[in-house]
Amino acid sequence: MHRPFRFLVIAFLFSMILSPLVTTAPVYADEAKDLREAEFSAGEILRLAYERKFNAMYDRIHPDAHAVIPRIAAVGVFEQVYEETNAGLGETTGAKLVNWTWPVTGERYRNAVEITFEQPYEGEDGKDELLKDKMYLVKAEGEWRWFFGSSQEFVEAAIEEYGSPEGEPLVEGDLVINVMTDLDSFYADVLSFTDFRYVSPGFVYVETGTSVQTACGPAQTGFWGFFCPGDVTIYIDESLITTLQDNADFAAAFVIAHEFAHHVQTLVTFDRVEQGKPDAWNEVWSIELELMADCMAGAWALDVDTRGLLESDDIDEAVRFTIDRLGDPDYISEYDPQAHGTADQRVQSFMTGYEDGFLGCNVVI
Repeated sequence: MHRPFRFLVIAFLFSMILSPLVTTAPVYADEAKDLREAEFSAGEILRLAYERKFNAMYDRIHPDAHAVIPRIAAVGVFEQVYEETNAGLGETTGAKLVNWTWPVTGERYRNAVEITFEQPYEGEDGKDELLKDKMYLVKAEGEWRWFFGSSQEFVEAAIEEYGSPEGEPLVEGDLVINVMTDLDSFYADVLSFTDFRYVSPGFVYVETGTSVQTACGPAQTGFWGFFCPGDVTIYIDESLITTLQDNADFAAAFVIAHEFAHHVQTLVTFDRVEQGKPDAWNEVWSIELELMADCMAGAWALDVDTRGLLESDDIDEAVRFTIDRLGDPDYISEYDPQAHGTADQRVQSFMTGYEDGFLGCNVVI
């Protein structure tokens, strides 16, 4: 770790805000309710930090902060902070409504909640210390979300240390190889902070006009894409990629990301119910698994965007493709063993992942 950045990390356990621009917010009817909810959310964030669930911490960051700091940089800081300080479980000590300016962007937020908290940690000499600090939460999409970064300097240093957001668009060059490589790296990184063991899936690109035998049956032109648990392999139809690549290349990336999500679902032991009803904690209806995969594809797209690898129309391409081509017809029941969801449901799931990360997918990893 570069020495100047090490000092920043030690100084800010959570890279919270020091000397913020704060004024008192006016009183309103739901003030007490908002304070309770925000303090509860802050407690959850502190608990996730203590449990070293850094991806889940990142998912609870405010969307405005998601747009600034990529996952790889934020999680890198979290990991380094806890390695350096062996920080313990933090506890909230108070909450009040304020008007607050985030120093990283200069954006001002009305009715933010200022949370005071205390957290034990080891000082540089190994002695027990107690951090007394503040964090700020702002409501977004009905959830109280926090902000990573005490200054633009801190955020830039974190990105320089752990991951740069600059690069060519993901869809430039060999789209399939770029997307598969990025997804593999993304999920290997995500699961590295959990107790789950990551295994890369196999991949077969089925050329137009050919047929390939899989553990799940034959794959021939027109199938688009699927993940086969039997041989732990993703199969992608060349004819689909060829059709989409010129006018909707990120729609092709979305299809691959959806199938990759199914692979990850098997790693974290989600099981699709083919017959009967779910009767165990990890069993889900087909439609639940499919919409979760759409959402996880959106969470990946969010991460790609924070790294500066999306083009301006990429998300719109994925949404238009979903509306035009992917929704279940009216005669498919929600509880059909093959149900994937209506076009509206699938768009909503993808966009929820893109806006809220894995937290929006009801996945805590």
